[in-house]
Amino acid sequence: MRKAQRAFLIAGIFIASLLYPQLARAQYTADFQTNVISGVTSNWSGDYYVGNTNFADVLIIQSAGLFGDIAAFVGNTSASSNNSVLVTDPGSVWSNHASLFFGAAGPGNSLVISNGGRVIGFSPSEAFIVGDSSSSSNNSVLVTGSVWSNAGDITIGLYGVSNSMMIVNGGQVYSNHGLLSSGCGQSGCIDTGYCSVVVSDLGSTWSNAADLIVGLTGSGNSLVISNGGTVFSADGIWGGSCIGRNGANSNSVLVAGTGSLWSNITLYVGHSGAWNSLSIGSNGNVFGGTVISRTGVVGNFSNSNTVQIANRGIWRCDSLTVGNLGSSNSVVITDGSIQSTNLLIGAASTTCDNTVESGPSGFVIVTNATHNAVLEVRHGTLILNGGLLRVDSLVITNPCAQFIDTGGLLFVSNMVVDPNLFRITSITHQSNDLLVTWMMGPGASNALQVTAGDASGNYNTNGFTDIFVVTNNPSLGTVTNYLDVGAGTNYPSRYYRIRLVP
Repeated sequence: MRKAQRAFLIAGIFIASLLYPQLARAQYTADFQTNVISGVTSNWSGDYYVGNTNFADVLIIQSAGLFGDIAAFVGNTSASSNNSVLVTDPGSVWSNHASLFFGAAGPGNSLVISNGGRVIGFSPSEAFIVGDSSSSSNNSVLVTGSVWSNAGDITIGLYGVSNSMMIVNGGQVYSNHGLLSSGCGQSGCIDTGYCSVVVSDLGSTWSNAADLIVGLTGSGNSLVISNGGTVFSADGIWGGSCIGRNGANSNSVLVAGTGSLWSNITLYVGHSGAWNSLSIGSNGNVFGGTVISRTGVVGNFSNSNTVQIANRGIWRCDSLTVGNLGSSNSVVITDGSIQSTNLLIGAASTTCDNTVESGPSGFVIVTNATHNAVLEVRHGTLILNGGLLRVDSLVITNPCAQFIDTGGLLFVSNMVVDPNLFRITSITHQSNDLLVTWMMGPGASNALQVTAGDASGNYNTNGFTDIFVVTNNPSLGTVTNYLDVGAGTNYPSRYYRIRLVP
């Protein structure tokens, strides 16, 4: 049944029950009170409070019970804590026609939706908030094998700390914007601090029609997608999903496990926020995990944001920028892959320290169907430290750019290098040999030199000797190469440099 049809059905039940009221429950008047809606339809004509000023009140909707209200508040004041709502069993429904607040001001309140129960929020203009004030911490939502569907935004921690949501065992959550963290003053953000969302197990889904923001202004918030869980997000009022925005630092997302997926349109890892991180596949002995984006930016007007790809993780991103008006942003692939049609390292920065590094089992693949995809190193460094780099066109024309090849496989169809640069442009394997290519400068001689490293990989800067010399080169930009026979073995390590004698 489509969402619109389900919403129409529940709305019809709500209107019918107003015409033929059954067992409308009174508000709570003391601590430790329990209201049970079991197998009947019951509606409240206004706002409903589970714990207005009380402690440990409980609402249970079970056995196909139906309960509707306008807005609902669970833990409405700072003195009202540890109140709870349970919606359980097939056919059981709690419908909210305005906002829903868990921990409007109080701490330790909880919502559990289990065993086929459903909670539905109808208003697209209203917010559904877990933790709504500075005193509302440690509030939680658990959706297990059930559905929480909202036409509006879901915010985990508008204010307060350590608010959380878990979606497990095939649970499903639907929202407009998804927001994690406090203090933002707007609906749809996760930004208080140290708030968390876990989406785990096959069939478990958090689907957002617009942006998902992990840390709008707060720090230390986290999203974990594991064991086949899936999260979907799109672009909305914030221009894309983001880990750490508006000065929000040290927020994180982990995508790990076979079938685990975060699919988005635009993804920022650090948007005016620092030390934010995305880890794909990086979870001990857990392998797999995929992130899919049309556009990705690591460090947008921000510094020291990181992406770690390990344990066969994959990031498929049509256009990826590492360091856009930011410094010290990095992507490191130790065991997994980046697959892109365009990759730019250091779009604009006052420093040269944005990096992309392929480790021992890492793959950096920049290609498309027409084989004109571009990997450009502009303000930073590309490091091939094992693994494989496959690029249609590699562009290194900025003085603030470098390519370091310490080993691995390099396949480049086209290389564009500034002809005024006197430098080694590539070192590639050919069986057990290494082909060293370099741009010469005008002079009496251009010499390629080599030295061997010791068992720890160290070398003596005074130990270089000539292995190939070109004399009387007349102009800048002339390309030459030398095949160093037998140099492609693992030991000893070899280091190359070029020498120009004017």
